[in-house]
Amino acid sequence: MTSTEHTILRMGVPSGRRIEPAALSFLEGCGLRVRKESERQLSAGIAGLPGVIVFLQRARDIVTQVTDGDLDIGLTGVDFVSEFGIEGDDLVVLDPNLGFSSGDLVVAVPDGWIDVTSMVDLADVAVTLRERGQLLRVATSYPRLAQRFLYEKGITHFTIIAMDGGVEAAPGAGFADVIVELTVSGVSLKENRLKVLRHAVVMKTQACLIGNRRSLTTHPAKRELARRILELIEARGRAQGFYSVTANLRATTETEVAEKLLGSPATRGRTGPTIARVFSASEGPDGGHWFAATIIVPSRDLQAAVDHLRAAGGSGISVLQLRYLFDEQSHRVLELNRELGV
Repeated sequence: MTSTEHTILRMGVPSGRRIEPAALSFLEGCGLRVRKESERQLSAGIAGLPGVIVFLQRARDIVTQVTDGDLDIGLTGVDFVSEFGIEGDDLVVLDPNLGFSSGDLVVAVPDGWIDVTSMVDLADVAVTLRERGQLLRVATSYPRLAQRFLYEKGITHFTIIAMDGGVEAAPGAGFADVIVELTVSGVSLKENRLKVLRHAVVMKTQACLIGNRRSLTTHPAKRELARRILELIEARGRAQGFYSVTANLRATTETEVAEKLLGSPATRGRTGPTIARVFSASEGPDGGHWFAATIIVPSRDLQAAVDHLRAAGGSGISVLQLRYLFDEQSHRVLELNRELGV
């Protein structure tokens, strides 16, 4: 590896009609805009973050490439990490909950199986097939997860038909009895006349951020770039649902304003209000002054905060949704450093 390769962070981003736009939109929302010059371009940079090269790959392949060290970090799905990750390898999860590309991995059977509505019923079907000298045929893109889940449900007589796409069509085509597959909206299952059984959710999944333990431990420059990405993602996620509320209030001192706001839980803010003197061209006849008070409130308390500010004499109340919200330290980065032992 050259000295340049020691400092360049190779980042995998999922490609594909459904997940790629969602992944690029998510990154842009975090201030990490991927610069693609053409739709067919499979590598790109990140605006404002030199030293990072983005490679567009299949989400499932990103898990393997990060594990093998061909990529340093990458966006993928929790389902793919569970399916293709190997315990004790160099893969480390940097952020398990990115909040997009969510779905359920489920067991589904043909609509025509009227008497089969639960996993208990499916176990009975497997027993009946075994008595006839047959095995329940299970088509899936997740053979490892499917096998483990079926065993947990007491179904031990089956054969896995591993597929890479088109799983929903397998029962209709006649080469599988049931499927274990990811569903987002359920439309594809309905179009292929399949139904999800009761108690048949193998796992819930969403996008996550993973990294290569050895690469991030060995190369400080890569770890620093990963830290910056991780901090932006964390701060953007924390900011969702929080608002900055500012109001002008008349009082004689900052302490008087603070007492008014601290008197209600809705206007106490995360750590308390920020209060500053407003130098107005005209002061009040009572010698009072104008003060600007700013608080950070969660969306559930927004209306209550506005109401209390009005009751306290607030005017010119403005509300802005936060883009980022940084804590004193990044919890994700602290967790990563502990995991890496650095």
